[in-house]
Amino acid sequence: MDHATINKDSVLYTLLKQLSPGHNSLECLTCGACTSRCTWFEGEGGPLPRQIIRMAALGLDEQLVNSHMLWDCLICNRCTQVCPMGICMDKIVAKARSLAIADEKIPEDLKQGIKNRMEVGDVNGLSKEEFVETVEWVSEEFADEINDPKAQIPHDQKGAKLLYLPNPRELGVNLLQLTAMAKLFYAIKEPWTMSARHSDVTNWGYFVGKDDITKKMALMVVEPAEELGIETLVLGECGHGYHVLKYLLEDIIGRKPKFEVVSMPELVVQYARKGILKFDPGVHPYKIAYHDPCNISRKSGGYDAPRQLLSMVCQGVVELTPNREDAICCGGGGGMLQDGNSTKKRMITGKPKADQIKAASLPHLATACLSCYRQIEELSAHYNLGIKIHTVAYLASESLIM
Repeated sequence: MDHATINKDSVLYTLLKQLSPGHNSLECLTCGACTSRCTWFEGEGGPLPRQIIRMAALGLDEQLVNSHMLWDCLICNRCTQVCPMGICMDKIVAKARSLAIADEKIPEDLKQGIKNRMEVGDVNGLSKEEFVETVEWVSEEFADEINDPKAQIPHDQKGAKLLYLPNPRELGVNLLQLTAMAKLFYAIKEPWTMSARHSDVTNWGYFVGKDDITKKMALMVVEPAEELGIETLVLGECGHGYHVLKYLLEDIIGRKPKFEVVSMPELVVQYARKGILKFDPGVHPYKIAYHDPCNISRKSGGYDAPRQLLSMVCQGVVELTPNREDAICCGGGGGMLQDGNSTKKRMITGKPKADQIKAASLPHLATACLSCYRQIEELSAHYNLGIKIHTVAYLASESLIM
């Protein structure tokens, strides 16, 4: 790529040269294989990952930033699966989004969410006082539901073995999800807690490619968790939260945390195998298709636990085609779902997933990410798919034998 047409004064070109092999667009062979896997290309013919890679490799910083392709990319890395050089699109897009000249292009909702998270610990702006009030109210409802006045959803309990970090939707529009998770913790019978200091699992610094913000947000989770003395950090059902806090965490903070990190489905499978949790699959007398969230499956290798748990709580798991590392993105990744103005675009990027679900002809589908859940729910309404969407852990709670 050492060619006269390259703008070697480009900030992006300099950043890319520092990346390790396999993460560097300068290794691109221009074969176009990436295009065949792009959800945007399948949906409407663009933008193409090949275009992003070539513009980055040539140092065309301003043209790339102003093309809107950076924020249309879902950073799902499906294109990486077929790249003969193994080029990681998410690394390239992250570097481009991190450019100072790209700051004004960051969607306003993402900017506000980052500001909220940095200031109060919650992307939706839920203050510590509001967090405590919400958790205590849900705790009362939970105690009534299981008919145990002593049952509670604890917060900020030092010495607890498990710390639960929910998806922010569990503290707002999906309060029933939080109640369901509390039911599973109740049955596990281990001391657990939540934290008012870092009340959700998200890290939107990852979406905007800002390493400093990503690290600060990660430490906002790690440091209070270590102060509480927990053994295991349990992640709510969130794709990018799983990828950042389980797969990337040590690289982000520069050390190993003093606790184990697992997702809620992984934790439930562990305790089911110990015989502590038992389920009645007759509660869900049907087979369920499983959607692989890109950040959990393709980008982090978390293929098995959700499938194992589903097999315990229903009549069987049906695989969509393709699946696992080749799975089709829901169409809402890369920060697009968090942009309130993205609905029209998401229905385009989600069409390949909608077509896949329609071809499966099953009335039930589960996923291990609440963002995928929301996107597929909207796809179902838009394309008249007529399916019922579930999260894996919620299904487990429904079929739990108390």
